[in-house]
Amino acid sequence: GGDFEGEITHDGNFCCDGLVFADRSFKAATYETKAAYQPMKTFYKDGVLSVYNRLDFTNLDEYEFSYWIEADGKKVSEKKMTLSVAPHMETKVAIDYNTMDCKYGVYLNTALSKAGKVYANTQHPLPYNLIIDGKSEKAVLTEDEFDVYASGDGFSYVFSKHYGMFTSIKVDGEEQLSGKIKLSAFRAPTDNDTHLKAFWANINIWQGENLDCAFQKVYNCHVENGTIIVDGSLAGVSRKPLMKHTLLVSILKDGQIDFQFHGDIRKDAIWLPRLGYEFELPQDSNVFLYYGRGPLENYCDMCHSCFIGMNQSTAEAEYVKYVRPQEHGNHTDVKMLRIGKLEFSSEKEFEINVSKYSVDALYKAEHTDELVSDGKVHLRIDYKVSGIGSHSCGPGLLVKYQLKEKEIDFAFSVRPVF
Repeated sequence: GGDFEGEITHDGNFCCDGLVFADRSFKAATYETKAAYQPMKTFYKDGVLSVYNRLDFTNLDEYEFSYWIEADGKKVSEKKMTLSVAPHMETKVAIDYNTMDCKYGVYLNTALSKAGKVYANTQHPLPYNLIIDGKSEKAVLTEDEFDVYASGDGFSYVFSKHYGMFTSIKVDGEEQLSGKIKLSAFRAPTDNDTHLKAFWANINIWQGENLDCAFQKVYNCHVENGTIIVDGSLAGVSRKPLMKHTLLVSILKDGQIDFQFHGDIRKDAIWLPRLGYEFELPQDSNVFLYYGRGPLENYCDMCHSCFIGMNQSTAEAEYVKYVRPQEHGNHTDVKMLRIGKLEFSSEKEFEINVSKYSVDALYKAEHTDELVSDGKVHLRIDYKVSGIGSHSCGPGLLVKYQLKEKEIDFAFSVRPVF
């Protein structure tokens, strides 16, 4: 709507906003709806899985029930059976599992199928013993007026005191960055974010945090006991700082980089669309592997159809062709991401987004044919991303899905992959 001459009234792209795309192909919302409507619920506690039949007339013995256990994304056991469960009743299944050692997690997955079609899926975390890799000693840092340097067997890094971030990360002599790493809080607004644009972006001079044109200010950057310490702030242009923050960066002798971020967000600031770091990577960093929720895009409030496991994708495959270009391709509950010759990890879950388009390009394009890739892979490592909601024509995003914390503590590591 609005693209054709003579339109006196129209509703923009709202006429294309449904549970399927305009060509009737499925999208993440389609599968999310399926998950909400699926005929089975399960509950797990202390080695017992309870299976509840949500159907009104059909016994679950008309389906095949299966469950399998995955450790670090690898299937370690599987069982198939028929369960007799009357409508609105439940049965219990004893799960044979002994606590395992792993790096990322162990999950119990279930499926309800018939004639090769899956009607329901559920997933439950299982207890496990965390394998903790030993850390090496800190690398020797050297510095001059503008930069801090670190190097070792197969790696060399340059950290800018001016920008408060790495400007070069080389692994095996190959540069892993193709631009600056920056702290940011903006995403290309979705259709459901339309009522928030004026509060987030530089729409007018009277309101909004101007997050789409934000700058990081470095007040101080120095090396103390082998750790780089950055004191800075993040602010939209012509706005008082949204957040004051401290970043501690430790570089180890094996090339691992540990980030410890603490931020204090201004008390009267609106809740944020997201918060994290944006990386620009070379185009050949297109393929990536991650342990987290996938394979479809998912957000904190739209994740019931996506399960945690090991997934592989590409920047091209992550693109979701919404009628109007917008935020897409997020993944929640991530523990590990391997892209290019870098591996990102954290003891706590984080969120990732890999795209061939920058946030700025997605924000400025009104139509899909206006999107132009800059030849880079754009990576986001996020503390958190606010939910999607349904505010285009429904209620505002529920508070529990908003990034509204005023104190942020975020830690992650990056290590070279040789």
